[in-house]
Amino acid sequence: MAVSDNQLIRWLGHSDLRVRSASLDLLSNSYASDPRILTSILAAWDQFGVEDAYSDFPLISHLAIGPQQMPVVLSRASEYSQGRKITDRVCRCAGKLAEAISVERASSFAPYLSELGTLKASSKIFFRVPIQAMQQRAEGLRREPSSLEMDFEDGTDSDYAIALESLWERGLANRWIREGIESWDGVSPSKLAVTALELVSRHPIRGYEEQLLGLVDREEASIADLATIALVRGRNPLTQSLIADRFVGMSKSGQLRCLDIIRRMRLEQSSKLIRFLLPQGCDAVVQNGARVAEVMLFDFGYLEEWLEAFLLIEDASVQRLVYSIPISHPLALEEVPVDWPRVKNLLKTRLGRSFDLE
Repeated sequence: MAVSDNQLIRWLGHSDLRVRSASLDLLSNSYASDPRILTSILAAWDQFGVEDAYSDFPLISHLAIGPQQMPVVLSRASEYSQGRKITDRVCRCAGKLAEAISVERASSFAPYLSELGTLKASSKIFFRVPIQAMQQRAEGLRREPSSLEMDFEDGTDSDYAIALESLWERGLANRWIREGIESWDGVSPSKLAVTALELVSRHPIRGYEEQLLGLVDREEASIADLATIALVRGRNPLTQSLIADRFVGMSKSGQLRCLDIIRRMRLEQSSKLIRFLLPQGCDAVVQNGARVAEVMLFDFGYLEEWLEAFLLIEDASVQRLVYSIPISHPLALEEVPVDWPRVKNLLKTRLGRSFDLE
């Protein structure tokens, strides 16, 4: 199967910066939410330094922070911001941590709003932390369901978002989410349609894969992109089955997004599905995209197919993969150690003989 979360989490502490960074990038692109990811990132910051542990920070929506991890993240954010200019890389890291808290579910950060308020006041780096909006989201958790549902009658966009999230936190939002997503079939989207799509794109919510895959093929990029993110976050094997059935009838942009979904979910059978879909691609661009997706899955259980895909992708695509390729070394040592010399040689035929793979 594709390179696993467990392997990538372990390599977050690898001795090679490129391997650490590539592992973080793949986990972030999958919206992986394993609490060990944050633990490993903090450990790497301690070992290698915040400036040198990774080439870049995870985007705020890609770094999951569980309720039990809030205290340590608040402590780190405070520590990293004290006495530093807001342009300092370590201080910027503090800002990213606080922003990551702000996009978590309201029940996770609600007990720490006082500490967050103090943190926001301590440095300008926290200017993006929307304390007032977070307080309103937390207050929604204390309202009765009947009161929240009334907001769907005449509420503002913000009222809709708070009501739907608060109901979802209690397991009472299924009816409203489904109604919202299905209403995208209408002439013009309702407030509930927009709110429901935004909610499922922010949290790993399953059960709406069929409707979401239909939105992936929409002409409006903003809608299709949110649906794509929602399906990746869900990481539901059902999504792959649905793509297998519908791929041939989708538009070029829809096919490319489907390949992106499969690549980023990194599930069992993902690489086999990519190879099944490749000849169904509507043109050479989509077929090249399928080969790129197969390479990015790093499924060394099908090493020959993986190498063939790498050798056949377009030159421009090779440059896009340079950032991730370094994980091929620890992966090969774990899964196909006897083949590493051959793998290294073939990789260098496209990357250049001077490219360091070890």
